[in-house]
Amino acid sequence: MKKDLNLANWSEEELLQAFLPAKTAADLLREYTSVYDIMLHVSKTQLATASGIGAARMKQLLTIREIIRRLQIKKQKNIRRIRGPEDVMEYFKFLEDKQQEELWVLLLNTKNNIIKGKCITIGTLDASLVGPREVFHVAVRYMAAAIIIVHNHPSGDSSPSEEDKAVTKRLDAASEIIGIPLLDHIIIGKYGSFSMKRQKESTG
Repeated sequence: MKKDLNLANWSEEELLQAFLPAKTAADLLREYTSVYDIMLHVSKTQLATASGIGAARMKQLLTIREIIRRLQIKKQKNIRRIRGPEDVMEYFKFLEDKQQEELWVLLLNTKNNIIKGKCITIGTLDASLVGPREVFHVAVRYMAAAIIIVHNHPSGDSSPSEEDKAVTKRLDAASEIIGIPLLDHIIIGKYGSFSMKRQKESTG
């Protein structure tokens, strides 16, 4: 174990060895690839099967996980006004770690201040399942002046699929009829996020 306190220079295995036996750290990384996955994706049941993780070490791991979760929530709460796609991506950064697709609608007032974020569906995004009724019912209920649609790709790749494009087109058409503008459709991925609006502007 290194004694250098510049933790940025430590390998992932060395970081885990700070509170786990060396063999346990190596086994976990061999099984689950990265500290990111171990700390955020691996279930409590899966961690419990690893040798060297007793009640005390399990408590440490779960405590760190909860700290990460609360930091994400605090960061989200600090964003109250949407000035561009980056603010939306930061607000919904927590979706990077979801193992299923979730589609959310972000409700905005006339000054683009956030009224509320609401989860509409969980599961595979499908144009036949994500209908204007579900999305705009929420928008009308909260008297939103505009909305932004956000969903995640558990694969980590935020490139839009044909289904994503179909959903966007359908909701955009409905927004013009209802009179509540759809400002953007953001796709969140572990390896970066994607703005439909930005792509449309860049392609003319």
